[in-house]
Amino acid sequence: MSVGAALEQLLRLIYRRAMKLAMLPEDERDSHYDHIRLSCCAAAEHIGQDPDRAAITANDMVEFVRALVGIIEVGSGPGHEQSADQRPPVPHSGGQETGATRI
Repeated sequence: MSVGAALEQLLRLIYRRAMKLAMLPEDERDSHYDHIRLSCCAAAEHIGQDPDRAAITANDMVEFVRALVGIIEVGSGPGHEQSADQRPPVPHSGGQETGATRI
């Protein structure tokens, strides 16, 4: 599998997880974020990151998923439901990026 194909598959997996989390009440999401953090940390250590760097990587991943859930919630206003199997929108190149606040 090429790096590009692996990345595309990973992003689809993250998007589907975020879609499922967005359907849950906020107070039920923390255990899912904890699971993502632990899984990501273990995977990062498995590929050779030291434990401190792996923890940072895992926290960054959870922040990314939380932000994606927030974007999904804003975009899924009343009367707009999207299947968790749909592909995420393709970002437009050349757009202006804004800074994000760390959680």
